[in-house]
Amino acid sequence: MGRIEALRCPHCAWQTDSWKTFRCKNCGVALEAIVDLAGIDLRKIRKRNERTIWRWFEFFPVEERDNIVSLGEGYTPLVAPPRLREALGLERLLLKNDAALPTGSLKDRSNAVGISRGRELGFDTAAVISTGNAAASVAAYAAAAGMKSVVMVPAGTEASKILQAAACGAIVTVVEGSFDNEVARLYREALKEFGWYDCLSSNPYRNEGKKSYAYEMLDQLDGAVPDWVIHPTAGGAGICAMWKGWCELQALGCAKQAPRLVAAQSAAAAPIVRALAQGLDEVEPVEAKPTVAESIQVGNPASLGRRALGALRASKGTAVALTEDEILEGQSLLARLAGIFAEPAGAISVAAAKKLVEAGSIQKGETVVCNITGHGLKQPSAVQVADEALEPIAPTLDALRRRVDSA
Repeated sequence: MGRIEALRCPHCAWQTDSWKTFRCKNCGVALEAIVDLAGIDLRKIRKRNERTIWRWFEFFPVEERDNIVSLGEGYTPLVAPPRLREALGLERLLLKNDAALPTGSLKDRSNAVGISRGRELGFDTAAVISTGNAAASVAAYAAAAGMKSVVMVPAGTEASKILQAAACGAIVTVVEGSFDNEVARLYREALKEFGWYDCLSSNPYRNEGKKSYAYEMLDQLDGAVPDWVIHPTAGGAGICAMWKGWCELQALGCAKQAPRLVAAQSAAAAPIVRALAQGLDEVEPVEAKPTVAESIQVGNPASLGRRALGALRASKGTAVALTEDEILEGQSLLARLAGIFAEPAGAISVAAAKKLVEAGSIQKGETVVCNITGHGLKQPSAVQVADEALEPIAPTLDALRRRVDSA
C-alpha cells in the first residue's frame, strides 16, 4: 500500500493532508506527494514478476491496488545500439525507448499514477492542456478508468496527436493563442469553474509517475547506475521525478549513487538551460518560439522549473539547448542507425548526447542513457520524403534498378 504522509511544499515546507489541494497556500507552487517508504522490502519488490511500473507500487501515492489504472506501462526496452554507439563515439550508450509505451509517449508513466489517484479521490472528469502527447495519454487512461476527459490543445498542434485523444473519447478543444498564455489561462479558469481533475505538472500525484525511470534502470542494469541520463525537457517533471527516484533508492541502500542528469531543450524554448547557465534560483519565462520539437515547446515551466534546476545541480548535471538542425539530425541518426523512429522532441536526447561528447563533457567510456520519449508517428510531418521517391515505376527490373541506383 502506498502510504501518503502529506502533500508538502518543496519551498517553504508547508504541508496538508487535504488530498485535493495541489498548491501551497503560502507560495502558490505545486505541492509534492510524500510517500512513507519505511519498512519497504526491496528484495521482495525486485523478485516480483510484474513488468509494469506497478511492480514498485509502494513507491507511488496510490493507497489501494484496486484503484490502479494500467495499460501495461513501464519496463520499456533499454537498447544497446552498436551502430549509433560508433557514430557518436560512445561505447556504452543505451536508449530507453518510451516510444513503446501504450500511447506512444512517456506521458503514460505520469498518467498511470495520476489517473489512478484521481479515480481513488472520486473525480469523474480528467482535464489537461497539451501540445499533444499528454492529451492522448490522459484520454486513454481516463477511458480505461471510466472517467470523462477534456483536453485543450493550442491551434497548430499535429493532427495525429489530436485524433489519438479524440479516438479515446476525449472532448478535444483547439484553442487560439499560445500554450503558455491564452490556453493556460483558459485552462485554469475551467478547472476552477467545473471542478475537473487537473492532470498537469501542478498535480503532485502524476508527478510521481516518472520516478519509475530510476527503478527500471536499476533493474535493467542489474543494480548498476548510469553515469548520465539525458532527458527531453519541457516543464522539468521528468528531471525532478528521476532525481527523486534515485534519491529514494539511495536512501534505502539500493543504489550507491545517482546519475548526472541532463535536460535537453530546443533552443527555441530553453528557459531551464538559460536559468542554469545564469546561475538563477528561479526559471524566468521565455517566449517559446516555433520549433520542430513540438512536444517540449514550453517557455514557462512555472510548476516545476525551480525543482528541475535543483535536481540538475544536485546531480552535477547540465542542460543543453539544441538547434532545429541538431534536433533533426538526432532524429535521423536514431532512426537510420538504431532503427527507432521517434518524434523530434523524443529524439532530442540523442542530439544532446552528440553535442556533449563533441564538447568533451561526456567521455566515450561512460554509461549514457538517452530517454526516447515519443514515437515518430506522433509527428510524421517532421520527416520529408521527396516527391519523386513516391512516384510509381513501371513493373520491370530495369525501372527498379534505376530507382535503386538513383536513391
